[in-house]
Amino acid sequence: MLADARRVPVRARARWSVPALLAAVAVVVRVPAFVSAPSLVFDDGQYGVSVVDMRHGLAPYRGVFSSQGPLHFPLLYVGDLLGFRTLDAPRVTPMLAGVIAAIGVWAIARRLGAGDAVATVSGLIVATTGTMIWTTGQVTGDGPAAGLIVCALWAAIVYRDDPRLGRALLIGVLLGAALAVKPLVGAALIPIGWWMGERRRASHIAAASGAAVAVWFASAVPWGLGRVWRQSITYHTGKGPEYGKLFQFRKLTSLLGLRDGILVVAVLLGIVAAAIGATHVVEARRRDARVLAIWAGVVAVVLVFEKAMFANHLATIVIPLVLLFAIRPPPLRWLAIGLVALVPWAIVNTNDMLWFRHYTGIDAALVADLQRLPRTAKAVADDPAYVWRAGLSTPRLMNDVSKMRIDQGSLTTTDVLDAARERGTCAVVIWTFRFGSLLPGLRDGMRGAGYELAREYAPGHELWLRADDARDCRTRGEVALARSRD
Repeated sequence: MLADARRVPVRARARWSVPALLAAVAVVVRVPAFVSAPSLVFDDGQYGVSVVDMRHGLAPYRGVFSSQGPLHFPLLYVGDLLGFRTLDAPRVTPMLAGVIAAIGVWAIARRLGAGDAVATVSGLIVATTGTMIWTTGQVTGDGPAAGLIVCALWAAIVYRDDPRLGRALLIGVLLGAALAVKPLVGAALIPIGWWMGERRRASHIAAASGAAVAVWFASAVPWGLGRVWRQSITYHTGKGPEYGKLFQFRKLTSLLGLRDGILVVAVLLGIVAAAIGATHVVEARRRDARVLAIWAGVVAVVLVFEKAMFANHLATIVIPLVLLFAIRPPPLRWLAIGLVALVPWAIVNTNDMLWFRHYTGIDAALVADLQRLPRTAKAVADDPAYVWRAGLSTPRLMNDVSKMRIDQGSLTTTDVLDAARERGTCAVVIWTFRFGSLLPGLRDGMRGAGYELAREYAPGHELWLRADDARDCRTRGEVALARSRD
């Protein structure tokens, strides 16, 4: 009796030790990107300032331009609250998505029959592979979508083991939530449908489908279905970047090799091991492997043939590849030997995500100048990251100043000037080609709107400050001086 009593807490500790390890590793490797001032990509700064705008009462699709699905900004808002609305809090939700994806893949691998060691390695790959750090260390739509779709996959495999209506509904809720963030994850319907279909319960499949649709509409209706459709659907089918399919195939394969080399080699070693009979695979796992391979193949085709593939989109193919490794693994000693070369390769090719980065030179000078403005001041910049990192917000619909909006005519010189004239807007930053050359007449219009060129840091890098609204736009130093005189 005493021996049995002592064994229970040991088992409990063992059950939680791996998820705790995966969570710790996932957080540690993302800390540099999480606290970084410079954004790895434009979207990070754009979404970061969008969260700050929501703090000031601007709603998605109305006051905040929202190019992702209707659940994206609400999830970022919740993460911001969990992060106590600090400067880096907009990155909390993606960080949590990275943790959830790693633990979820570990749990799915165990359900698929992987041994403890292989399942743990699978989770560690998701926690540390370059593509997943890229999409969950900064603010993207792909990170939260990946975390949610992993949860939906886990619910589906649990349902296959023990089908219940409640679990079917959970699958639908999680799947609908993932699609309401990023429809690109929709190819995961292949394994989810297969695992649910194995139980042949049409009523459960119908319930899951209904729940998914209900969640999408529930997340969209509050913002207005028309606005959601125009900004998150029609926007992506309109004028914008479009790349050749061969170019995107090369980009897909090269990025996987550079950032996810450990994963690619692990999958290839598993194929070799299966071919030479170094591992034994039971028939059930063989069927799962085929389903996962089909899923990965469909994702690859979607990525190559989509209008414009970006690096963060590769998160959609990392998950099926990791699960393929989990159920068709090579002997782990093979992978351990390969890690001698693969770990340095991974560090070299992901160093921009793994080291702490700070603004320097004229970038640091710009942020410092913006920080002198009142905390309630608004600013417009053609790279919104500067506004975010200065602790400011943007006027209505100025959170997204992407080239696509300019190309499609939803962001014009007149729009920027109108935003500059709004009460409380104190600064306009011209830093890139977006404002520098794509919006004709902007500088002349700024002078007419009561702005003057306050500082030119370098050719084409300018800070314009409002000159006709001294009370709202006085710098903090000027306000302190005025108070001292009073």
